[in-house]
Amino acid sequence: MPFGLGTLFAWRIPPRKSRKFWALDSVLLCRASGQQPRRGARMSASRLQRTPRARVQRSSTATTMEQVRKIVLPNGVRIVLERIPYVRSASVGIWLEVGSRNEHEHEHGLSHFIEHMLFKGTRRKDALALSNEMNALGGNFNAFTTQENIVISAKVMDEHLSAAIDLLAEIYFESTFLPAEIDRERNVVLEEIKMYNDTPDELVLDVYLDHLYAEHSLGRPILGTPERVENFTQADILRYIAREFAPDRIVVAIAGNFDQRRIEPQLRRIFERLHPNGWERNPIVPPAPTYRSHNVDRMTEQVHFCMGTDGPPRNSEDRYAFAILSTILGGGTSSRIFQEVREKRGLAYSIGTFDCSFRDAGCIAVTGGTSPRNIHKVIHICLEQVKKLYTEGVTAEEVESARQQIKSSIILGMENSSTRMARLAECEIFFGEYLPVDDVIARLNAITPEDVQATAEKYLKDRPISFASIGPEKKFEPYLGGMTF
Repeated sequence: MPFGLGTLFAWRIPPRKSRKFWALDSVLLCRASGQQPRRGARMSASRLQRTPRARVQRSSTATTMEQVRKIVLPNGVRIVLERIPYVRSASVGIWLEVGSRNEHEHEHGLSHFIEHMLFKGTRRKDALALSNEMNALGGNFNAFTTQENIVISAKVMDEHLSAAIDLLAEIYFESTFLPAEIDRERNVVLEEIKMYNDTPDELVLDVYLDHLYAEHSLGRPILGTPERVENFTQADILRYIAREFAPDRIVVAIAGNFDQRRIEPQLRRIFERLHPNGWERNPIVPPAPTYRSHNVDRMTEQVHFCMGTDGPPRNSEDRYAFAILSTILGGGTSSRIFQEVREKRGLAYSIGTFDCSFRDAGCIAVTGGTSPRNIHKVIHICLEQVKKLYTEGVTAEEVESARQQIKSSIILGMENSSTRMARLAECEIFFGEYLPVDDVIARLNAITPEDVQATAEKYLKDRPISFASIGPEKKFEPYLGGMTF
């Protein structure tokens, strides 16, 4: 008999001993930014009715007309709603505070694999029926996995929001993870890994993180490795879900045009049935950067590199100045590195900065691709531009230009219900509260050139570098022994 998520959550699961073991506007908006279950005692309907009432919080800001309502159910599920009356769409997402960093070593890639499997059939519908039902609503599914989240979502016309919620709930609670579907999707994920490995400008970022956090789960590629994916079983999936998918790790976010009086009871009915699972969780341990370097030896037309160091975590007060710093350095066509490497010298097509942040860590890097004969020039220019940030500082004009780029990205994103839904969830997950856009803009407006230079000194000056590259080994030998900014 197939077991779905509903089975896992409806019954108490006896714990089993634990085995040993990235858009700039989003950065600022939110970084202010198994085995088959054994049955146990089921919570009765009368018990649910006597459960203490959920906590409700409201917040709003005048300028952006944000109206946000937060509900915390007694079981820990958080629901965050934002009504946008002037749009005709609605976006709903089920966000889990679980990602690849939660995996034990033998589970590497399992979070991403489960994300795939959630759309491969429920007790009532196969994968095609799920797609047909969403298409009949004129909407679309989306799903992704990060180091810290698994997300399934849908965007529909406002009149179909209730149906979309029911469909996502069916996917979440009733997915069956049939062995035949697991075997079929396994091949899909293996092809995804191959495709990614054949894309050097993306692969080099994974190599970089793998060697910046060489001894931590944050450094492992989200997709996993072929060796791990080839061996995933239904039991592995169900055990991981039972252990990690607890109700207090769920955030349900909705943004768009909807009747809150109609939607809220529906959400309560769906999610109040969950209760803690009692499993021992894998502890979340902050990473210690290792600053290692590595080259993937390939005979490619271009050589690709990524070099960087650790940066501020999501909730750092330095995030505003850091975002402006990153934009000035390599965040757009007017950035210093883009101008020096591409526009003035024609040494590269793709060049810029890469930065990401997590709950307890962050990083920044310069990444690009160029011909083998130009790699030494490009790396020298990039190192020189990084050094100038903390030795010479930045101009008021550069700060204002970067500020406007970031503000534009934030404000324009507010016109999209999917972006606003994601923002609701990320603010709740990483800060436990809603962060009004006007507050974020005000913090950006307060950043000065002196703030940017001080941030560069703090995070870049004489800092050890983790260096990753893809190309002929001999081209990168000078950079594999250790460097500093």
